[in-house]
Amino acid sequence: MSATDTVAKILFIDGSPFGHDLIKMSFSRHPTDYHLEFVSTAKEGFEVIKREQVKCIFVSQELPDMDGFEFLKEVKMLKIQSPVIMMAIDEAKMVVAEALEKGAEDCVTKSLKTFGAFPSISERSLFRYRHKLSSERTKRDKFIIQRQKQWRAIFDAITDFIFVIDDDYRLRRVNSALAKVLGMHPKELVGKRCSDLDNIIDVPDECCLKDVIKDGTPYIYEKNIGNDTYQISIFPLYDDDKPMTIHVMKNITEMKRLKEQLYHSYKLASLGLLVSGVAHEINNPLTGIIAYTELLGMSVVDEETGKKLKKIMYSAERCKKIVENLLTFSRQKNPSKSLESMNDIIDRIVDFRGYWLGVNNIEIEKDYDEISTVLVDSQQIQQVILNILLNAEQAIVDSNVDNGRIKFTTRYDRDNRKIIIKISDNGPGIPQNIISSIFDPFFTTKPAGTGTGLGLSISHGIIVEHEGNIMVESSEGKGTTFFIEIPLVKK
Repeated sequence: MSATDTVAKILFIDGSPFGHDLIKMSFSRHPTDYHLEFVSTAKEGFEVIKREQVKCIFVSQELPDMDGFEFLKEVKMLKIQSPVIMMAIDEAKMVVAEALEKGAEDCVTKSLKTFGAFPSISERSLFRYRHKLSSERTKRDKFIIQRQKQWRAIFDAITDFIFVIDDDYRLRRVNSALAKVLGMHPKELVGKRCSDLDNIIDVPDECCLKDVIKDGTPYIYEKNIGNDTYQISIFPLYDDDKPMTIHVMKNITEMKRLKEQLYHSYKLASLGLLVSGVAHEINNPLTGIIAYTELLGMSVVDEETGKKLKKIMYSAERCKKIVENLLTFSRQKNPSKSLESMNDIIDRIVDFRGYWLGVNNIEIEKDYDEISTVLVDSQQIQQVILNILLNAEQAIVDSNVDNGRIKFTTRYDRDNRKIIIKISDNGPGIPQNIISSIFDPFFTTKPAGTGTGLGLSISHGIIVEHEGNIMVESSEGKGTTFFIEIPLVKK
């Protein structure tokens, strides 16, 4: 490094060499050490500025290749930060005003009287320039800190799990949502290998981090963690020191459940149309079979033939009942709605089954809210409650559960203006591999000849027709709970 590199460089751009010696002399008497450089044209000046670090620039109003005002314009366009002092030909106020307007730090008259003041003018300009840079740096630092705080707040406010992993499989950043689940502070997780958290994050042998970094292509997949399903999106992230990947884990359990529920609703709607057509086609010849069987029964005196006709009639009547259930499932009957109390409807059904509940030693529990009346078809809702109650009864009896219990709970959801009915039992529960099929038509776990498999399908259709929702939760060995949601009547 030369001696001139350790001191501030001041550049003079002036087409006339007159006064250069006087300027050098005045600076030589100044206590601050400066390195002075003189050029004759704006072009030479820009070459020096481009090549070297210039702390201050004096430019003459008149130059061989452009005037000082054009020079100021170029300086502004090139975003040169060094202060520029215009050396004006005369003291005209218009010249000074124009120079300051075009970006000059100061404007002085080029004369024998002013050459001696150039060092102090330089010092003053440099002081203002340094103060300006310091203020801008402070402002910029505050802005960066503020933006970092905002970024961190946004990063931590996101409920999805977000973390950054470098190419050594170490965590570089972790948001609060993930840290909270892991029971740690985000800073405690930084530096840990992702294999230390293999219950949440894929271990290196399984993950695609290297491929994402190599190809630069995002990778999205799903992973089951406990009872939840997560969608994991991995994106490449290139830092100055090393490549990394950013991982976003979104819990899609509820979304998948709603998607399956929507698909199930579409499936039931399609089946409803199919079932309706089939039921009507069967109903016509079935009516003829029943009618002619009755006529034959009236004319036959042979006992053996009479027994056979009774078997035909029994089978035909059973087919008729199935057809009626099919038509109910396909919603051929228009509901007759009135304002009803859900608590009263449940009480009526429990009273209706009271004898058999006592015989089977099944205890009934009730936990009712004081709830408003609901606009429903009471017959249809009773059918839904009865279907669920009968299923619970049979499950408890068939599994020989001691101290069988069925609990009815009603709640008023004020925020969503709907009634929630919960029917729980302590039966054997429903296996997870079939729970998604229990609302399907003809699906049954009962022995052949003891059920049509339409009870819960019909119940589902009734609740949907009431603009409500019916769901089920079950754990094998612990019991089953049905949830029924019915909106209140709009006033």
